[in-house]
Amino acid sequence: MAIASLQTTVQRWQQAASVASQRYADGVAATDVDVVGRAVAAQDALLQNFQSAVQSGLWARRLQAVGTAGYKAAVAAKGAANYQTGIAAGVNKFQQKMQQVLAYEGQLQAQIDAMPSGTPAANDARMLAWAQGMRQGKAQGAFG
Repeated sequence: MAIASLQTTVQRWQQAASVASQRYADGVAATDVDVVGRAVAAQDALLQNFQSAVQSGLWARRLQAVGTAGYKAAVAAKGAANYQTGIAAGVNKFQQKMQQVLAYEGQLQAQIDAMPSGTPAANDARMLAWAQGMRQGKAQGAFG
């Protein structure tokens, strides 16, 4: 039996992608494994492996092997399309999250509007109140 040519091998791989992507989606939908729970449970290994990759120089070598030119070429080849695909896929989540953020910001802005203004000290206090309010909102889970 003859070995397929490079062109044939690549074409077959590309043609199989639509079937493979559907099988992947079906497998994810059908799993009963708590993948998030497993990922959280493995966070110590994640940190250890990443730290090891950085300390050994592997991480830097792999980045340097691609280089800035390789990064730019990859973005030019597919990055913009993938970016738009991701935006389209995430629009509902973004809308839900921004609904929470904007509601929180509206309440915070009303509090700040009630504060004195017009002097440098008052304006600094308003600015600081905004920053602290946003930090507090994030810490309390008001918007994420």
